[in-house]
Amino acid sequence: MTRSPRPGEAQPVPDGVLGVDVGGSGIRAGVIGPTGALCPLVSRPDPGGADQFNPELTWQAVASAIRELTTSGERVRAVGLTTHLATVLTGPDDRPSAPGMLWRDNRAWREAQELDALLGAELESVTGRPASSESAAARIRMLGKTGPAVLRRTRWLLSLKDYLILRLTGMPCTDPATASYTQLFDVRQRRWSARIARECGVPMEILPTVRPCVALAGGVTPAAAQLTGLEPGTPVAVGGPDGSTGALGVGAVRPGLTVDIAGTTDVLLHVTDVPAARVVGGAVLNAYLLDDLWTVGGPTGLTGGGLDWLVATLGHESADAAYRELGPTLDAANPGELMIRTTLTGRRLPGWDARMRGRIDGISGEHGPAHLIRAAEEGSAFEVRLGIDALRATGAEVSHVILAGGPAISPRAAQLRANVWGVEIGTAAERHASLRGAALAAAVAAGQFADARAAAAAIAPPTQRYGPDPAEAAVTELRYRRWREVMELLGHGRVSGGRSRRKESQGQVRSLL
Repeated sequence: MTRSPRPGEAQPVPDGVLGVDVGGSGIRAGVIGPTGALCPLVSRPDPGGADQFNPELTWQAVASAIRELTTSGERVRAVGLTTHLATVLTGPDDRPSAPGMLWRDNRAWREAQELDALLGAELESVTGRPASSESAAARIRMLGKTGPAVLRRTRWLLSLKDYLILRLTGMPCTDPATASYTQLFDVRQRRWSARIARECGVPMEILPTVRPCVALAGGVTPAAAQLTGLEPGTPVAVGGPDGSTGALGVGAVRPGLTVDIAGTTDVLLHVTDVPAARVVGGAVLNAYLLDDLWTVGGPTGLTGGGLDWLVATLGHESADAAYRELGPTLDAANPGELMIRTTLTGRRLPGWDARMRGRIDGISGEHGPAHLIRAAEEGSAFEVRLGIDALRATGAEVSHVILAGGPAISPRAAQLRANVWGVEIGTAAERHASLRGAALAAAVAAGQFADARAAAAAIAPPTQRYGPDPAEAAVTELRYRRWREVMELLGHGRVSGGRSRRKESQGQVRSLL
């Protein structure tokens, strides 16, 4: 094992550490070289990530992406994976026993309401979040009614990331952050809750072992080696969900740091070493990827995904293509009274309203594509501001935010967020923070660093700082307040957990306004 360098000592970067990130925009795989750069990078669509989610197709595409790297001569010494949130049930043969369910699958909203009514405040107190239709708890309760035969043949209840680890190593395991999102996990005690599992109809024996994300899950099996081109026995880290792993990838390894990982959704996390006794303001409490740390915050509704929908509707291939084609026209566009809410598939942080939808308001004949895109960029930043306000309601001090993802690459988008949020932003010059975090976990799991802090010092990218412009920030604050009024923040009071007790949480969010 490599020792931790002394303060001020140059820190070596290991080569041959593979990171794989499966997200809403597809599959990315890259190897960290001796300079710390991710190269080469393979990117491809996820054939399994449609509404009829097929985890096996995703695994085959991931294996193919890895093989493209290994056959090009890349030597891989360790592997780390991260994915977006999804529920995968496997049978005794370690293959899916039912179609998977992606995070945006809200069919279990009635069961979330039932759990809220059945368990009351205990559910939120133990699991750190209000009842949610995207949780495994609600989904298993739904399957108990609609597909009991599926549950009878289920051997493991996993996330998509856990399933990919299982296929690579043959070892079923999960990490604390992923476990937290199931709503079957006691986030403060960092263990499965037998009571909540029982009420949801989840047998304890189908819940995998929980380990830190930087722990060793196992070695690549001969069967997986044949598919991927990896050497049998190559160390594979436990890994974590994409937002939390992205936070790790930009160096969030100590309490007091606030990170925003911007992508299809934003994931806003404040790292703490003291879990709050009660979380308010619509935020959620998660056990973090690392021992003895927690995060307050959570994923938003669609942000970048809403912008992607808009540019596609306008006829552009992608947001990047729209920026190239519109150029100076986009920079000069002023949305005026035009305002957009990008929550096409519901809101999560804050409020957790699975049935909320997007909205366009104030559009006129003077508005064109550039105005719409600027309004969507602004609306995405406003969505995250709601989350920052929720963090502050929990007592978190948010004065600096590390921003990673697409908006971190664009100076205009980064400055907009600094103005909207009223805080200094450090942009990590890394579009693939989650992939880098997965590679960081792999390096620790393989023994190339003593711990995550030492790895982050070597692997996490530097940041560029943006502070709020006083004049622009004053104008944006007024627009933010107007946007909240126009968009009816709580979506007509419909929240996926639905019971009168939830009105208290809604009132706490409303008090922020």
